[in-house]
Amino acid sequence: MFDNSFDEEKFSLKYSQKVPEGYDVSKMQYTFDFIYLVFKREENIAEAIKDVSNEYGLTESFLRDYLVENKYLLNKSNKEDFQKTIKQYNTKSLKKILKKHGLKTSGKREHIEQRIFDNELLGNDYYLSSKSRVFYKNKKRRVKIFNSYLSDYYYFSEFNDFYMDNYRKKEANIPIEFINQHINKAIEEKNHRNFTYNNHIMAEHYYKKDNCRKMLEHILKNYCMNLNPIWKIDDLKQHACLNSETCDCLIYLQKRLSRNIVINTYYLVWDSFNFDRIIVPKYDGYRCLKDILNLKDYDKINRDLDKRFYANENLKIKKITQKTLFDY
Repeated sequence: MFDNSFDEEKFSLKYSQKVPEGYDVSKMQYTFDFIYLVFKREENIAEAIKDVSNEYGLTESFLRDYLVENKYLLNKSNKEDFQKTIKQYNTKSLKKILKKHGLKTSGKREHIEQRIFDNELLGNDYYLSSKSRVFYKNKKRRVKIFNSYLSDYYYFSEFNDFYMDNYRKKEANIPIEFINQHINKAIEEKNHRNFTYNNHIMAEHYYKKDNCRKMLEHILKNYCMNLNPIWKIDDLKQHACLNSETCDCLIYLQKRLSRNIVINTYYLVWDSFNFDRIIVPKYDGYRCLKDILNLKDYDKINRDLDKRFYANENLKIKKITQKTLFDY
């Protein structure tokens, strides 16, 4: 019933087009390896950074900065401790420290000291954060969630970031909230493709969970949006409202629930849409839905919709009013 072979790349909240090579795996893996060396093997933090940097072809400064920036490593040093430490060095020694790290060495001593403090070059005492321990201990759980529901469509790096902020939530809610992030982003960007694909993914999720009511809701969201592709209004000539997958899902749900439930849910979903304009009125959508449930040829339904609406050069797109919204 569900086709997992999307031609497009996986979805990303961070990148709208080209995703960097290796984005899916590397950060999670070298972060885990570092925490494992320190947390389980009790290796010195500096040595662990050196070992992992060599393993993945990274610079030690890049890895350390990444771990600190993402709060896997915390720094015990503060300005007061730093001032006590730096008094033990003369200006010439401080310039050597800056030069060793490829930083500017000119300026007054107070500027040199600030540069050393800002770049954490002296007197730092790092330790693993509680986030690191959660990251390590919850690896199996988050990988299981990702592989069970999300791996075909999303990047693990983004799911891992989401998981680290939401690991205390119930396991069943985590993939749902993650997919909803993508649906909400599509709404914000008015992206028809991403809206329909991510609702398709949510419907598949509920299919695996055998939750037919929630599955129906997301199938009908796509049905309503494809009837009224308001975010691609200038590209209607190539628009195909129905596809075999949507029709198969609706017929399946009619068998599992009932025709009345499918139709009543259609009206609820339609009324919940934040349409400002419509192409196909609600009643015509109801008639098409009845034809699908009566097993009529969906290609013929598409041709009729295309002739009346999408290919009609004289089509007048209606603004939403109480009459058009609640037109049965």
